[in-house]
Amino acid sequence: MRIIKAFFLFTSILFFSCNTDQIQSGEIEYVITYPDAEVSDFMSKIIPEKLVLTFKGDKIKSTIARGKIFSTEIVSNQNQNKIEMRLDFGAKLIYTDLKEDEIDKMIASQPDYEIEKTSNKDSIIGLLAKEYLIISENGDSKSIWFTQDLTPKKAYWYSSYTKIKGVPLIYDIERYGLKMHIEAVKFTPREVLDSEFDQIHTYSKVNFDEYEAEVQGLFDILLK
Repeated sequence: MRIIKAFFLFTSILFFSCNTDQIQSGEIEYVITYPDAEVSDFMSKIIPEKLVLTFKGDKIKSTIARGKIFSTEIVSNQNQNKIEMRLDFGAKLIYTDLKEDEIDKMIASQPDYEIEKTSNKDSIIGLLAKEYLIISENGDSKSIWFTQDLTPKKAYWYSSYTKIKGVPLIYDIERYGLKMHIEAVKFTPREVLDSEFDQIHTYSKVNFDEYEAEVQGLFDILLK
């Protein structure tokens, strides 16, 4: 009996010590490029070129912005199955809380990749990353990289990468008729306050379809 108790004590300590090896909070900075778009001089001055991901536990805020021109935020919590999306564009300050069927709708609106895990590993911005191949419907394949050194179990559980554990470091996003290639350039482990996930403006609430239409209209302007 003592041996059994000792075994369970040992495995419990091992389990919790492994979990505490993960970094609990911090911030990742990414650069954004547009591999399939012809970016004019005018476009280059207004399209987003940076993404910042802030996390604490499983709570994440992803911010895409271009100076004070505009910003979009997605605040997500996989444990609670919650997503809030925000748009700050001049006088237009709107947000939406997604219902479960709307989360499914957002996932369905993104590319449906076949995903293959490779055996390749590398250090990216000081984090251990694993490589995956994403294969599109036309057979094209591309390499992406995720890390499990951070606490979020599936940072992009509401995207094409819903099946991949961890946080993306090199990946693509296809939304609103635009393909963005995103690469992490800096990681800062730091204390993150709960207030950093709060709204900093007085936003007007809209439904999901209205929000999507507004953001689509914004990107249509940027792509002209």
